[in-house]
Amino acid sequence: MNSEFVGVDWSSGAWVAVAYSDGRDDPEGFVSEEISEVWEEFGESASRIVVDVPIGLCEPSDSGRCACVADGDGELSRECDNLGRSVIGQRYRSVFTAPCREAARLAADGAEHSEVSDVNRSVTGKGLTQQAANISAGIVDVEDLLLGAGASERFVEGHPEVCFRAFNGESLCYSKKTALGVDERLSALEAVPEYSDGDWRKVVQQLNGTGFTIGMDDVLDAFALALTACASDEEYRRLPESPPEDAKGLPMQMVYRSKMPLIE
Repeated sequence: MNSEFVGVDWSSGAWVAVAYSDGRDDPEGFVSEEISEVWEEFGESASRIVVDVPIGLCEPSDSGRCACVADGDGELSRECDNLGRSVIGQRYRSVFTAPCREAARLAADGAEHSEVSDVNRSVTGKGLTQQAANISAGIVDVEDLLLGAGASERFVEGHPEVCFRAFNGESLCYSKKTALGVDERLSALEAVPEYSDGDWRKVVQQLNGTGFTIGMDDVLDAFALALTACASDEEYRRLPESPPEDAKGLPMQMVYRSKMPLIE
């Protein structure tokens, strides 16, 4: 069986996947409303799946089960979020603070943002952005899959901006929503051996006719995650280097691909 290396981006209610295979010349594009369908498509053959949603969440500090770190004001956050912001420079706002588990579950169930934010504040010491609340359904779906399917060893968290930063060798300058940002990210992908010129066009053509409206930025994010999944043991790295586990046993980390660590 061929080994697949898959990147998955959450895109406004759809999961966009790009897969490279050691037995196939061209990458494969796939899109679905359910993360479980991504697992059904690639789970048996995947060596590694890198997904762009938080895995491993905060619990109340007095529970004795929280692996988050506290700042000077006592506010809790995941160390990987803090490190991710530190390595991408001026793009740091793209790494938002992940919700605590209770807030994520509430948001996924359709609770009002004010209630979700208040619960998050009671656990971590700070409210929750609307953006973080908006992806909570995806966070919960991934967590349920990992806890139910035993996929956690091969299904790991990555952040596209951290991955692009590692490929590029320096911080990116432009938003992924701009033409200059697209050009900047394509140039970063072209520095990775598995990527061939025009791979993005092949995937876009495969996604055409699926009934989903997928942005170019989401396709490029999925590519960054897929190419990170392709990393050799020597290039496969984590933020932090030795990630803690949350109360469910899930690692709190962001993976990336680089010959040298982004943080010494």
